[in-house]
Amino acid sequence: MYPRRPLHLLEELREINTSLLDLLGTLSTEDWSKPTIHADRTVKDLTSHLLDGSLRRLSMQRDEWTGERFEGKSYEELVAFIQRLNRDWMLATRRLSPAILTKMIADADADVLRLFESLDPQSPALFSVAWAGESTSTNWFDIAREYTEKWHHQAQLRDALGRPSLRSRRHLHPVLVTFALGLPHAYGAALAEDGATVQIVVTGDAGDTFCLTRRSPKWVLEPKIVAEPTCELVMEDDVAWRLWTKGLGQRAIREKVEVTGDEALAEPALHMTCIMA
Repeated sequence: MYPRRPLHLLEELREINTSLLDLLGTLSTEDWSKPTIHADRTVKDLTSHLLDGSLRRLSMQRDEWTGERFEGKSYEELVAFIQRLNRDWMLATRRLSPAILTKMIADADADVLRLFESLDPQSPALFSVAWAGESTSTNWFDIAREYTEKWHHQAQLRDALGRPSLRSRRHLHPVLVTFALGLPHAYGAALAEDGATVQIVVTGDAGDTFCLTRRSPKWVLEPKIVAEPTCELVMEDDVAWRLWTKGLGQRAIREKVEVTGDEALAEPALHMTCIMA
């Protein structure tokens, strides 16, 4: 069952940062141009995107330099704004060599870790976790969200390159737990009788069980396992992270996720997105 305590992932973040640098150091010229799951992003583009996230955070959070401000109001407008910034950056950095990108990532990620180490985990974060429905988040949740960003994009790079994954329990389980914190928001509009339960069973070495209970007027994520849930979804750990980062098509979802009970209550979990896309 998911832990009720805050997640503290600085050491895990340090480890996957090191794994990324080790990976990039092995790439050939041809490797950098290989396509990824993103139709418009090569391995080099996706690597550049990882750098962008670190530099943008350092500029805004450490240096208090905002640059272009978001002027919209809706979640959809925020997603469109972020995606435009992402595209602008990737296009601009296509002129940079892989060696320069790698050196910049090493420096920026080390600075981000130092920034995170200086923060009180329980204090309000500069960035809320919008996909979890929060307008204000704690630093530990914001850092956990950043960890999921770094982990899942590196996983996509490894997929594109045919390299070993980072699917150990130590590194993938925190991703799934962080994503699961978005479930109450994903179920916000789902109607059911009080006491109804939706149980998500993730199998595999990094697996866990996440149980939502209807406590009108909302759904609550609770650390329990229910013998006969109103709806149950079962999927492998490698499926879960892909599902919640828009990495599976509808056909694959239906084939890889087993649903029993009230199928209508499975839909919010099947459509939850834990990235700003």
